[in-house]
Amino acid sequence: MRLLLLFIPILVFSQTNFVSTDMYESNFQLVQREIASVYNPKTTTFTGNKYFYKKPKQAVLILIDSDEPIEVETNYNLLDQTFDIDGKEKTLKLLPNKILKVTFDDRVFVSKNGKFYESIEENSDFSLLADTFLEAYIPDYQPGIQEKPDPRYRKNNSVFLYYNDRFTYIERRKNFLISMFSNAKSKEINNFYKKNKISPRDDNELKMLFVEFFEFLNL
Repeated sequence: MRLLLLFIPILVFSQTNFVSTDMYESNFQLVQREIASVYNPKTTTFTGNKYFYKKPKQAVLILIDSDEPIEVETNYNLLDQTFDIDGKEKTLKLLPNKILKVTFDDRVFVSKNGKFYESIEENSDFSLLADTFLEAYIPDYQPGIQEKPDPRYRKNNSVFLYYNDRFTYIERRKNFLISMFSNAKSKEINNFYKKNKISPRDDNELKMLFVEFFEFLNL
């Protein structure tokens, strides 16, 4: 009887693990067939992590032409600005023209005009989007004394307001932000800005400003 009781949990675990693996393989095949292409990495010398997360995470894909969500394990490739999905023999990249939204437990990415953006705010009036990427730079060196080093990369992002099917680049400066709204509201917006100690570098604080004063935008 004891042997039987010990065997049952092992059997249940094995069945669960099989179902999980089988489901992942099924989703991978579906993604490969419908909403992804084979990923051919750029021939670039690169050291370090080129991904948004340290390792792939579970995400839910919402497709443009289907109400059925798909669960996959993926990571955002900051260098190529695409989502990578690792298979046993090849890596796939998600196609933004097939996908509406990629939702992680702590982030949401949306597809606009054939490109993925991190969603800061998404509502019926406007979207506030972050374009996150790796920018190349050459470290300081002494020409003639030291060899020119290989490019290095650092994480950066730009913020855009997406409104009426148009992107507006947002400069992370207080004066620029206030100038985006009606002059009649400048004093009120300035007070709101000070009261909430808004930092142009903080995406969530930018969101507060645009949600509060969206109807007074000068666009």
